[in-house]
Amino acid sequence: MYIPDYFRQKDFDEIRRFIEENPFAFLLFPEGDEVSTTLIPMIHEVEDGKLVIYGHMARNNPQWEKAMDKKVTILFFGPHHYISPRWYEIRKSVPTWNYVSVRMSGTFKIMKRKETEDFLIRLSTFLDSKWRGERREKEAYYQKMVEEIVAFRIESKTLDAVWKLSQNHPLSDRKGVVENLEKAGDDDAVKMAGMMRKTMEK
Repeated sequence: MYIPDYFRQKDFDEIRRFIEENPFAFLLFPEGDEVSTTLIPMIHEVEDGKLVIYGHMARNNPQWEKAMDKKVTILFFGPHHYISPRWYEIRKSVPTWNYVSVRMSGTFKIMKRKETEDFLIRLSTFLDSKWRGERREKEAYYQKMVEEIVAFRIESKTLDAVWKLSQNHPLSDRKGVVENLEKAGDDDAVKMAGMMRKTMEK
């Protein structure tokens, strides 16, 4: 992933927060002349200073067998938005697109039954805090459903993050972009404006 240095996010905790807030990610891996792609909700932990991603697929999905023990890539996407040159004081600017993304690569490893059960509890608790109370009532059903999935873990070998938030423009122009994003009012625009404000405060 091409990242000019002024767009590169190096703060590990900030990257973790971003992944936690945007858990639905692309999993990609080569398959012959093609690139296999699937969308999966994922959670993460830090083990020995490295980011480790956990997720699962349906057992009927043939991709997990093809990805097993291979190098894969995960792409997390956050807010993104068109940036008009009209929003800059310097009128020689050109249209662009601001966005935030994290790319991680590592080896796709299948987890055993007990690890899978532990992962599912963590995933469900993360996505739905009230789920834990229902689990006791539906234990037999959940145990059966565990057989229908394959859980995996991917320890990061490379980790790259791009925060493209107009950092290559003067502060006055960045303020103009923020103001216009807030006026746009859609969800991505508001989130993008908030992230830009954070970088401007540093």
